[in-house]
Amino acid sequence: MITLAALTEALGLPSPSDPTAQIAGVAGLDEAEAHHLVGAFEPRWRAAAASTRAGAALTTAALARHLPDHTVALICDDPRAAWGRALRLLHPGPDLTPPPQGVHPTAAVDASAEIHPEAHVGPLVIIGPGCRIEAGARLHGGVVLGADVTVGAGAEIQPRAALLDRTLIGPGAVIGPGAVIGGAGFGIDGEGLIPHVGRVIIGAGATLGANVCVDRGTVGATVIGEGAHLDNLVQIGHNVFIGPGAVLCGQVGVAGGARIEGGAIIGGQAGVNGHVTVGPGVQIAAQSGVTRSLRDPGAYSGHPAEPNRPRLRRLAWLRQQADRALTRRRER
Repeated sequence: MITLAALTEALGLPSPSDPTAQIAGVAGLDEAEAHHLVGAFEPRWRAAAASTRAGAALTTAALARHLPDHTVALICDDPRAAWGRALRLLHPGPDLTPPPQGVHPTAAVDASAEIHPEAHVGPLVIIGPGCRIEAGARLHGGVVLGADVTVGAGAEIQPRAALLDRTLIGPGAVIGPGAVIGGAGFGIDGEGLIPHVGRVIIGAGATLGANVCVDRGTVGATVIGEGAHLDNLVQIGHNVFIGPGAVLCGQVGVAGGARIEGGAIIGGQAGVNGHVTVGPGVQIAAQSGVTRSLRDPGAYSGHPAEPNRPRLRRLAWLRQQADRALTRRRER
């Protein structure tokens, strides 16, 4: 439990109207009780905010007036950012229960592998020759490592992920369940699949969601930069470069040789052609198709992806022309 006074001080917010109120954790607007903190910062949540039973809410000045009297409004300039800080403060533990150090007796470990005594190797894990598992790394049940794989200090490999030959996982990175890192890319010629002799390098602090696939380079490396975040079911082709801090949402597909610079954001189900560049500060809307390089910062959408605002103006003009044509046809 934490008082609202302590919570607001930690979040850098003004002192609340009821500083002694106790907060035990966070909850959704519909499920919250009096000991919960909620986030109410989207206009579409107005009705849910009005009926919440929460003790306090991180909110905007515009939405604060819709909260019930029993909910203390913690008004923020950026409530979404404050919500993230509150989650980390109130729920500091890992998503999964910390496992014990050591190697489970059912794990199959090659004699040449090096495993730090402070690492965790779970049940039915397979570790190939020449692998190196550093201090604090966690390999959960059913993980498979090929040959010469390095898992950095504090990295977490979640259940049934596969890290194939020569993959390098940086310190503190998280690989989601069922992910396949280092599979062969989709390079083909007249005789079939081309051998892929490269590798995959995952930077420190990067997070890859469930069932992400990252293909190894044909030659050289496929690189996921430090602090990059890939959502579930993302496909990364051979020799792709994902820059530090880039964000790729669910079901994004990036073809071989593409370059996604640091800080770029790609919305769900968008596709990126091979050998194009998405520059820093570029935001690609969901389900867009990037067919050429987009280097200038800004929002892009559509297929082919183009600057968002001019595209929306053009679509609005086309709808108006169509509506007018239909009106004239009815009047005849």
